[in-house]
Amino acid sequence: MKTAEFEQFLKFAEDHLSDKSDPEKIQTFISWCKKNGIEEVILRLSSENKGGLGKNFFLDFTTSRIIVSKKKFMRKFVDVGYTAGMAPFSYTLLSKNLKLSDLRKGSVINPEDILGKDRSNFFIPYSEIQEVIIRKGLESIVTNMLGSIITRNFLTVKTSSKKYDYGLPVNKNGTFEQIHYWLGVIMPVKVLAR
Repeated sequence: MKTAEFEQFLKFAEDHLSDKSDPEKIQTFISWCKKNGIEEVILRLSSENKGGLGKNFFLDFTTSRIIVSKKKFMRKFVDVGYTAGMAPFSYTLLSKNLKLSDLRKGSVINPEDILGKDRSNFFIPYSEIQEVIIRKGLESIVTNMLGSIITRNFLTVKTSSKKYDYGLPVNKNGTFEQIHYWLGVIMPVKVLAR
C-alpha cells in the first residue's frame, strides 16, 4: 500500500471509524483493502531460535496470507520488531498522536517485496490454514534470583498438508496476550491459546 492509498482510506474512515473500537478499526481497514484489491501487512512478528543464531524469520500477516521470509544476517542482531507487532499503517490507524507524516518511507512494506527472490521465502494463504495455536513459552524459562522470565512464546500454523512451528521472542513481539489478541482480530480462523 502506498501512502496515497492509505490517505484514501483515512478519508473513507473519517465518517466510519470515530465510534469504533481498535479491533473494529483494524477489521474495517482489512475489509476496505480487500474491497479495493490491496494487500497490506497488518502485523509482523519476529521469529527466531537458538538465541537468534539459528533460523530467523519474519512472519508478516497481511490481509490475505502469512508471508514467511528469512531474515538477512545483520537483521538477526539489529531487528527491533514493530511496536506490539503492528505494521506502520495499522499502528498509525490506532495511534491517537501519530500522524501520517510521521511515517518513514522505509517503514512501509510491500508484501511482494517481502517475498523477493529468496527461495526460502514462502507464504501460507489464510484459505489453507486449518488451525493456529499460540503457546506460552514454558520451554524457554530462564530462572534467576528474581524468579522466572519467559523469553519466548510459540506459534504453530497447521494446514492440511503441513505444520509450521515458530519461536516468538517476547522482547521483539510484545506479550503473549498482545500477540494472541491481535492475531485473533486479523486471522479469519480461530487462534487458540494454550
